[in-house]
Formats: sequence, structure tokens, C-alpha cells
Amino acid sequence: MEITLNLKSYFFLFILLLAGWIISFYFYQVHKKRIPENVFWMPNILNMADCRCDEIVDSTFGRTFGKSNAFWGMFYYIGYLFVINGHIFYGIPRVETLFFISLLSFAFSIYLAWGLYILKVFCRPCLGAHIINGVVFCIILVYVWPLLWL
Repeated sequence: MEITLNLKSYFFLFILLLAGWIISFYFYQVHKKRIPENVFWMPNILNMADCRCDEIVDSTFGRTFGKSNAFWGMFYYIGYLFVINGHIFYGIPRVETLFFISLLSFAFSIYLAWGLYILKVFCRPCLGAHIINGVVFCIILVYVWPLLWL
């Protein structure tokens, strides 16, 4: 049974992944002190001002393979955008592959959110990215759900 995303879901996923990339880019650039915390293009609810976000980056939860998770997040969101474009326009990869990728990212988001809880750090951009990963997972799950019961 071949299942593909419809254009509404594709557009919504495109917006979510673009927002995820913007959040990761913002977090990484602020952490590297290349841009200020208060920029006009980042909504106040995701702003790093008055947050202790640097504490999470300097912890064991904040790095993967020696790099900041925001660094990897920028590549993840752009890469996943290319993968979804390939699915919509060329039919490859299949929706099951999209599900596997989003499942891994959602599981990693749960682990990182647990790290925020353990460290008692409230990081708005982190939570925003975790929510985006959860919504992307749920959208893809809707399409894969019938395949799980075959």
C-alpha cells in the first residue's frame, strides 16, 4: 500500500521545519555570540533573553558528538526538508522512512526535554524545537498509522 503526503500536510511540514531551522539558527548564533538575544525576527516567546539556555549547552545533554545540538538541528531541519521535498515531488523516500526519521528526532527531543527537567532549566527555544519535532512526528504518524496495523 503506497501512501504519500497531501499538499496541505506538506505545506504545514514545510512551515514547521523552516521554523525549526530558524530556532536552531538563532540559538546557535546567540550561543556563539554572533547575534544579540533580542532580534526582531524571533518571537518573544522563543527569545533567549531572561533564560538560562547556556546552562543546557554546557551540560552533557547539550552536545552530541562534541557539537551543540542547535548546530545539528540546523542540518536536521534542512535535511528533512530536502527529504520531504523528494517524497512529494519524486515519491522517494517512502512515508515509512519519513516516519522513522521523525520517530528518532521525537525520541531525541523527549530525551533532551527530560534533560531540561533534570537540570531545572527553562529554555524557550529548546522547548519550541521539541514541540515542532512532536508535531512533525504526529503529522507523519497520521499517514503511517494504517500501515502499522497491516
